[in-house]
Amino acid sequence: MRHYLQRGLLLLWLLSLTACGDDRVDLNVTGVDYAGQGIRYYYVVDPSDNSNRGGGESIGPYSAGGIMCCYSVPQKWHEGLSVDVVVSYPLEGDTTDERSASLARREAEGKLNETIHVEIPEYETPAEGTLWVQFLPDKQARVVVSNLSPDHEDFPGEVKGWPVPSDEYRTKLIDRELRSVKQRLERNRRNLNELEETPEETLKKFWGSFERTRTRSLEQYSGYEDPRFQKMVKSYLEKYIKDDQKRIDDLEEASSLSDFPRRA
Repeated sequence: MRHYLQRGLLLLWLLSLTACGDDRVDLNVTGVDYAGQGIRYYYVVDPSDNSNRGGGESIGPYSAGGIMCCYSVPQKWHEGLSVDVVVSYPLEGDTTDERSASLARREAEGKLNETIHVEIPEYETPAEGTLWVQFLPDKQARVVVSNLSPDHEDFPGEVKGWPVPSDEYRTKLIDRELRSVKQRLERNRRNLNELEETPEETLKKFWGSFERTRTRSLEQYSGYEDPRFQKMVKSYLEKYIKDDQKRIDDLEEASSLSDFPRRA
């Protein structure tokens, strides 16, 4: 009798452990930046349990982050659920020195991270899917528990859809790429002129460069003096010059279109 009683008590104990473990669900964690400033890094932490946390990556402006692990919530929602979103916003400044000064200033002021306390809105039972962290303008944030993404018509969050970059941000990206492509175009034009004026020196330079990056493509040539190699380098430069000029034309057209509403 005592043996059966012990077995019964053990079974009840095991069942109680299973029930405690099963009344919570581990969710993926993903962040989405709707504010357009980007996120250096972020994570979410349970205000009542510091060990319950997830996240940790950076997010580009108007972008979504990857899937991170993990944050635990009750299977069934109840009032009073909340989460702390700990976030580090991008450093101020355009140069390395300016950003370093911004980092030092934040560390000295104890403001490297900022914490946004967010209520967790009601979700379906049982909880499943992802804890979506939506970063909004004015350093606000919302969270949504759902197995649907924001672009789904049934996504339960108030903020729906993916972020839409502003005209200002689009123009900034276009201008940045324009500068880069123009610099490359100028460099390749200069290389083509040097190939005509000082062919031996220029071919040596390209041979050395290809040896480091395109070794297998050199196997068909006897050396940098091989006329076929010179022909290949010339074609290579002419192709990139043509492609870069086409890309510049496309970017300048896109820039003029994105500027139009501001000129009106």
